[in-house]
Amino acid sequence: MNAQNSPDPTLPFSNWLPFMLGAGYGFLLRLLFSGPSLFGAFKGPTVMSAAFALGVPFAVGAISVYFAERSKDRSVMFFIFAPWLAVSLFVGGTALALIEGSICIAMALPLFLLMGSLGGLLMGLFCRMVESSGRTLYSIAALPLVLAAVETLYVPHNGFATVERSVQIAAPVDRVWQLINFPTDIHPQELASGLAYRIGVPYPIEARTLEPRVGGMRKLIWQRGISFDEQITDWQDQRYIAWTYHFRPDSFPAGSMDDHVRIGGEYFDLKDTSYTLTPNAGGTRLDVRVTFRATTAFNWYAVPVARFMIGDTAETILGFYQHRAEAAGKAG
Repeated sequence: MNAQNSPDPTLPFSNWLPFMLGAGYGFLLRLLFSGPSLFGAFKGPTVMSAAFALGVPFAVGAISVYFAERSKDRSVMFFIFAPWLAVSLFVGGTALALIEGSICIAMALPLFLLMGSLGGLLMGLFCRMVESSGRTLYSIAALPLVLAAVETLYVPHNGFATVERSVQIAAPVDRVWQLINFPTDIHPQELASGLAYRIGVPYPIEARTLEPRVGGMRKLIWQRGISFDEQITDWQDQRYIAWTYHFRPDSFPAGSMDDHVRIGGEYFDLKDTSYTLTPNAGGTRLDVRVTFRATTAFNWYAVPVARFMIGDTAETILGFYQHRAEAAGKAG
C-alpha cells in the first residue's frame, strides 16, 4: 500500500498491542531503575539518571512505533504523536502501582513525551528505509542499560539558579512585615492557584519567627507532618529579611514527599530566601528572591522546570500576603 495515498489511522486505535508493549517495556525498566530497592546493598541505576529520563521514553516510543509500523501506511505525524499513548500508559501504570508520585510525573511528563516522539520518529523513518529493522529494535531496547553503565562514570553537577518576583500591596509596611514573620492558620484555598500545590506539594500551615534577629530561627509547619527551620541571615526591621534553610532527618516523614523532589535532598534544595519591603504611595512593594539547587545529569531540563515551579509558587505566596494584608486593612 502506498504510504502517501493511504489514510492515516487515528485515535482511538483499533489495535492497542504495540502501545501496550511499549508501555510494558517502560514499566519493567522503571522497576529495574529502582536503585537500592531492587539491588539491595548495591545502588543500581535510578530514575533520576539521564539513562532513565531520556533513554526509557525514547525506547518506549520506538518500540510502540516498530510494532505499529507493519502495514507501512503510517504518516510522520503518527510516528511523532502515537508514542504519547504508550508513554501515557507507562506513566499511568507507575502511578496506579504507587511507584511514582504525582509531583514527579507532572514534572517529567513533558520530557517523556518529547523523547517518546523522538524515538517513534526515528524508528518509523528507519522502518521505511530498512527492510529488516529487528536488530535496531533490540539495540534501542538495550540503550537505557548501556547508558546507565556509562553514566556511572559521570558525576552530576550542581545547578544553581535564582528566582525573583514582586507585588504591589495596598497596605502599610508594618502590616506586611508582620504577615511575613507570622503567617499562621494558612488555609489551602488561600494558595489554591499555585501549580506546585495542585500537583501534590503539601500546603504550608504556618511559619513563625521565634527570634527577630540575625542568627534567629523561624519555624515552619506544612501538611503531612513536615516541619523545618529557617535561620535568619539578615534582619532590617520592616525593610528586609533573609534566611537559609535547615532540614532535619525527620523534617519529611516517610511518604510526605517523593524523594526525587524532596527539598534538601540529593537532587533538589532551597538555599536561601529574602524579602524586601519598599514603602511607596500605593502602600508597599514586596520583592522575594529565592535561590535553589538542582543536581541531575539533565540539569538543562531540571533547572528550567524548577525555576518555573518556584517562580509560580513565589507568585502564589506573594498573592497570599497581598490578599491577607489588604483584607486586614478593609476589616480594620
